[in-house]
Amino acid sequence: MNGFLKWFGRIIGIGIVINSAFFIPALFAPKFLQVTLGLPLDGNPLVWMGNAGMLLLSLSLFYAPAAFAPDRFPIYTWLTVFSRFIAVGFWISVVRTPGLTQTFIPFLIMDSSLGIILGILLNLGLPEEYKINLENIGKAFGAIGNWLKGIWESTTVKVVAGLLVVVIGVFGYGFWQNLVKAEPIPNYQDPAKHFKYGVIGLSQPDRLPYWIFRVLPELFADKLPEPGQLSSLGLIFEENVEEVPQAVPVGFGYRQIGFPSIEANCALCHTSTYRPTPESKPIVLLGAPAHELDLQAFQRFLYDCASDPRFTTGNILGAIEKIHPMSFFESLSYRFLIIPIAKQGLLQQKIDYSWQYKRPIQGAGRVDTFNPTKINVYHLGDDGTIGTTDLPQIWDQKKRENMYLHWDGNNNKLIERNYAAAMAVGATPKSVFPDSFERVTDYLLTLNSAKYPFEIDTEKADKGKVIFDADCASCHAFSGKDVGQVIPIEEIGTDRHRLDSFTQGLVDKFHEVGFEPWTKLDAYRKTEGYSNTPIDGIWARGPYLHNGSVPTLWDLLQPEELRPDIFYRGNNIIDTEKVGFVSDNPDFDEPNFKFDTNIEGNDNKGHLYGVDLPENDKWALIEYLKTL
Repeated sequence: MNGFLKWFGRIIGIGIVINSAFFIPALFAPKFLQVTLGLPLDGNPLVWMGNAGMLLLSLSLFYAPAAFAPDRFPIYTWLTVFSRFIAVGFWISVVRTPGLTQTFIPFLIMDSSLGIILGILLNLGLPEEYKINLENIGKAFGAIGNWLKGIWESTTVKVVAGLLVVVIGVFGYGFWQNLVKAEPIPNYQDPAKHFKYGVIGLSQPDRLPYWIFRVLPELFADKLPEPGQLSSLGLIFEENVEEVPQAVPVGFGYRQIGFPSIEANCALCHTSTYRPTPESKPIVLLGAPAHELDLQAFQRFLYDCASDPRFTTGNILGAIEKIHPMSFFESLSYRFLIIPIAKQGLLQQKIDYSWQYKRPIQGAGRVDTFNPTKINVYHLGDDGTIGTTDLPQIWDQKKRENMYLHWDGNNNKLIERNYAAAMAVGATPKSVFPDSFERVTDYLLTLNSAKYPFEIDTEKADKGKVIFDADCASCHAFSGKDVGQVIPIEEIGTDRHRLDSFTQGLVDKFHEVGFEPWTKLDAYRKTEGYSNTPIDGIWARGPYLHNGSVPTLWDLLQPEELRPDIFYRGNNIIDTEKVGFVSDNPDFDEPNFKFDTNIEGNDNKGHLYGVDLPENDKWALIEYLKTL
C-alpha cells in the first residue's frame, strides 16, 4: 500500500476506537451514557441505547476490512466513506432539534471531517480506475445503464414490471388518498367559531385520528368518571354546530391529511361555562379559564386506553366501522398504519410525561405550565419542581400589551407569550398555520371580559368602589401604578412552587434557541415573586390565587386560618353571594375534584390584603368586583 492508503487505514482504525468509546458504555452502562450526553432517562435505556450500541459495533466491524486492506476491495472501501456522509445527514437533522444542538454538534463535525479526509486519502491512494472523477463516474453510469437495458429486453421482465407498475399505482393512490392527501383546513368566517374550532397547526405526534377519538369513550367507558362521557373530564360539547363534525369538543380543530384528525387549540384551556342553577343549561364563556377541564385526567384517559389489552387493531377498527363504514384502502390504512401508530404515539407520550406521576394530581382547571417545556422540549432533566397553576383567562389582550404577565411576570411580549402557548400544545414553526393562528390572536385582542350576568346592588357596589380604589386599584386596575409589577415572594406569601419551577436554566434555553421564524424568545426573565394582574371578569375566574387554592372572593378576604382546607372544584354553578363557583358539595353531577390545601403545591396562604376590613366593607368590595 502507498502512504495515502496507509493513513486511510490508520484513520479508519482510530474511528473504530472512537466508536468503541460509545458502543461499550451503550451496551454495558446505558444510563451512564445517557446522563453523559444530557439525554432524559425516560423509557428503557437498556433497549434503545443497547440497540444503538449494537448498531455502532456492527458498523465498526464493517469498517475493519477497510482499515487493514483498503486496496483489496476498493468499492467496499468507498462505502465506508459514503457511510460517513450518510451519518452527516442524520446529525444535521438531530442538531436542528431544540435542546439537542450543543450535545451533538461535535458528532456532526467529527463525521463530516472524517468523511472529507478519508475521501481525499482514498481518492489519492487508489488506482486510477477506482478514483472518483468524471470519467469513472460516466463509466459507472454506463455500466448500470447496460445492465438495466439487458434486463429490460426480457419479455418476462417487461410483463412483470408492467404488473408491478399497475399494482404500485393502485395501492399508491389508495394510500395517498388515506394517508397523505391534505384537504384545506376549515375556514370559519365567525371569529368566535374559529377560536373554538379553528386549526392552528400542530405537529403529527400531537394530532389524534378523529375516528379513534370517537370510539374510545365507548370502548373504554370504565375509564371515565361518568361512563362513556368525555364531558365528565370537563370537555365542552356544543349541540349541532354547523360545519363542525359530530362530537368534536370546543378547543379542538378538525383537519384531514389523508385521514381526519383532531388537534387542540387555544380554546381548550381558555373556554369555560357557567350555570345559574343546577337545572340551567351551561352558558359558554370564551377566553375564560377552563376551570372545569381536567386536562391531566384527559391525557391519562388516552394513555390508559392505549395501555389496555383491549386496545387492539381489531377492536378499534370494528368499533369505527359501526359508525363509519370504510373502503378497502381506508380499512387497510387504519389496520396497518393509523391505529398502530396512534397507539405507539400515546404510549410514547405516556413515557415522556411519566415525570407527572411523581407530582400531586393537578385536578380540574389546572396545569403544569413550564415543566413540560423544560423536560420534554429542552430536555433539561427533571428537577422535581411542581409548576401546577390555574389556567388563566386570555380576554382583553390589547390592554395587556407590554405588561409583564404569566403568574410570575416572566415575559412582557405578547407575541412571545402567544407562540409559547402554541408550542405548549404541540405547534412548531414548521407545522403552524400562521394566518389561522393570527386570526385567533387578533380575535383575543378585541375579546372583552365576560360581564357579570346577574343583578348587582349598585348602592353597595358604589361603596365597594371607594374601597377598591383606595386599597386594590394600584395593583389590580389597568390604570394602577403597580399593575404588572412583581411582588417578592416574601411579601406576597403565597405558595412558591410555581415560582421555583420556572428556572434560570429554562430562561437561558429560551434565549438560546427561540422559535424562528416565529420569534426569538428573548423577553423571558427569571423573577423572585408573583405579578400583579388586572382582575377584569374576576367573577368568572375562580378559584383564586395563582394555584387556585381559594374557592371564592369571600374566602380570599378571610384570614388564612378561616380559608377552606378542602373544597371541590370543577363544577360550573355560580356562587352569586361569595363570588366564584359553588365548591362545598362533592355530589354535583359536574366534574368534581377534591382540592386539599395540605398537599404540596396547593397551599392557600398569603395575599392578606383586605383581610382586616370590616365585614360590611368586604361584602361591599365583593359587590363592586362583580362589575369589573
